[in-house]
Amino acid sequence: MAGRVKQLIDELMELRGAKNEGVAHFMRAHLMLLGIDPSRYTESSPDDQSKERQLEEMINDFSRQRREQ
Repeated sequence: MAGRVKQLIDELMELRGAKNEGVAHFMRAHLMLLGIDPSRYTESSPDDQSKERQLEEMINDFSRQRREQ
């Protein structure tokens, strides 16, 4: 499914409260440090399984943290 990485980035940004510009900036910088440049991915970007796994793990970790709070 093309655009899966973009979809996961958007889901992660929403989960982390990226409506706050400071949080959004931090998350973009964090992703870039992990080798994922959010600006490079669109709905038509080819899938990258390693990036998908990495983002899915982050989403699962953040979701787990929210449930524990």
